[in-house]
Amino acid sequence: MNRPVKPRPARRPRGSLSREQVVEAALQLADQDGLEALSMQTLARRLECGVMTIYGYVDNKEDLLDAIALRGLADVRLPRPLPSEPRAVLMAWGRALRLTQLEHPSLPMVFLSQAVIGPGIFQGVEALLGALSRGGMPATFGLHAIYAVVIYTAGFVAWELPRTRRQPESAYATAWRREFASLRQEDFPFIASVLHELPRVAGEQQFEIGLTALAEGLVSAAHQAA
Repeated sequence: MNRPVKPRPARRPRGSLSREQVVEAALQLADQDGLEALSMQTLARRLECGVMTIYGYVDNKEDLLDAIALRGLADVRLPRPLPSEPRAVLMAWGRALRLTQLEHPSLPMVFLSQAVIGPGIFQGVEALLGALSRGGMPATFGLHAIYAVVIYTAGFVAWELPRTRRQPESAYATAWRREFASLRQEDFPFIASVLHELPRVAGEQQFEIGLTALAEGLVSAAHQAA
């Protein structure tokens, strides 16, 4: 008997891809399945091409991660015009950055694992520095304030995602209550009084508390330095 011949998987015609298409597909794959699922092999399967074809558009995995981070940051939507007061500028920056990282959950993982530098970042920082400078914050201090918000926001979203985004907030609340029920509650009177608040430590309310304190502290420090 002749063995059935397995059909070869369909391949994309040569020259039918662009770097932008490769990066867009990689970002979608990382956002949907997690950054750990992104490899040249899985990306090639999604794009219906050979692995070596991918290397025609990106140098290596680090280059690919850098590219998807820059692509994701292009979705940051700051208010136009930017606020005139430095505290409001930093608050708007943090909120916009958080929303973009929630939309692209692979981004905080990239930011925490490697440096990301590109033309779009220079453009964004330039706009923020201009707004902060018009509000009286010197550019040197403004730069550090901008990145203080970046670091806080990336860390917060990395904290938030597994707790209240990849599962319902109700599941996070149930886990807190279930664990607390196994303890001698009289040993934890303060926690008992705030048990209903514990699920909120990984959500928008907690983010706003931290961002407000950070923005106010940065503005105060800038005034003292001046």
